[in-house]
Amino acid sequence: MFTLKEKLYLLKLLKSEKRKSFWGFRKRDSVHDQLVEKLEQMVRNEQVNQEHL
Repeated sequence: MFTLKEKLYLLKLLKSEKRKSFWGFRKRDSVHDQLVEKLEQMVRNEQVNQEHL
């Protein structure tokens, strides 16, 4: 299990890779977008849970 800090770092890396591939016109795997969405959801959930606990 990743900590919130680790999830945010991974999300930052994935999003920076997205920008690089856009300008390099390199096609990403569909898994890349799914991973970004999943990590964003995990981060949101963890932030909401911290507020309520």
